Amino acid sequence: MYNVKIVTEDGEAVYFDCGPGEDIVSASLRQDIYLMTSCREGGCATCKGLCTEGEYEMGKFSVQALPPEEEEEGYVLLCRCYPTSDLEIEVPYTYDRISFSADELCFDAEIVELTPVSCNVVKLRLRKLGVDQWVRLESGQYYDLEIPGTGVSRSYSPANTANHNGELEFLIRIVDNGKFSTYLQRDAKVGHVVRAKGPLGVFGLRENGFTPRYFVAGGTGLAPIMSMVRRMHEWEEPQPCVIYFGVNTEQEVFYTEQLKALEQAMPTLSVHICVWKAGEGWNGEKGSVVDILRRDLLDKGIKPDLYLCGPPGMVDATYQVCAQVGIPRDKIYLEKFLPSAA
Repeated sequence: MYNVKIVTEDGEAVYFDCGPGEDIVSASLRQDIYLMTSCREGGCATCKGLCTEGEYEMGKFSVQALPPEEEEEGYVLLCRCYPTSDLEIEVPYTYDRISFSADELCFDAEIVELTPVSCNVVKLRLRKLGVDQWVRLESGQYYDLEIPGTGVSRSYSPANTANHNGELEFLIRIVDNGKFSTYLQRDAKVGHVVRAKGPLGVFGLRENGFTPRYFVAGGTGLAPIMSMVRRMHEWEEPQPCVIYFGVNTEQEVFYTEQLKALEQAMPTLSVHICVWKAGEGWNGEKGSVVDILRRDLLDKGIKPDLYLCGPPGMVDATYQVCAQVGIPRDKIYLEKFLPSAA
């Protein structure tokens, strides 16, 4: 057995054993320690940490989750990290995000609204059941939602902020032949009960003084972005902020009223809705969200903190833009979409 020490962002630590040939996430779960993790396949970077002491071997993983330069610096994906000695690993979240019982994370929620908001996106609104109505959430995190009676779950970020009303608001893209999409289209009804697990994940706002915050969302990546900007509004945070919301066609645009209302309520906020294949009648931004972001960064000459949520291609292209304009990687915070199983 090897000893593993996980050090959190606020200087706390948890300790557990890891057997030969066992990955760190599996070892922690075996001992009822629930670290931040998601896909457990080396593809999402949720469980990324920095190994500061010890030796290990890495299993197969996506280079998008762990680029070569980060691997050289000692970063690991805990779900693909197999200790060969005692290890110490720093993780980018606080101790209170670690749970020590699966029951702490799981609850039932009732469907109270299921409404199409564009040609390929539906709004799913849930209300937590039970005595405890507190929705624990650091804006940017996600929940696993289970299709009733199947044991199959999918991960979605809510657009709302933490609240004591049990409210959860999801924006879900309908995928052809997707299991959760099929459930929403054919079977889901107001009043149905869904099993939820969360909050999970490490995506969220970082405190860097009064540095401007730019948010780049592709499609339903708007949900965690809405949550973070709504939290800024609730807390009356003074940083200038910009939302760049990108879709392919005008028919895919959604939440324009909510975005306008938020922009009117926040003097520090401006919103750009970007349509890649826009028609002549479109009055918003025309072109890819990344190209429009590049234009503004070059024109304004500022170096904001950047928050990205969308498909890997959009995220990777934004990284290239940031390199061109001199924004360092440590000022870029992101969540890439993972391909859903059918």
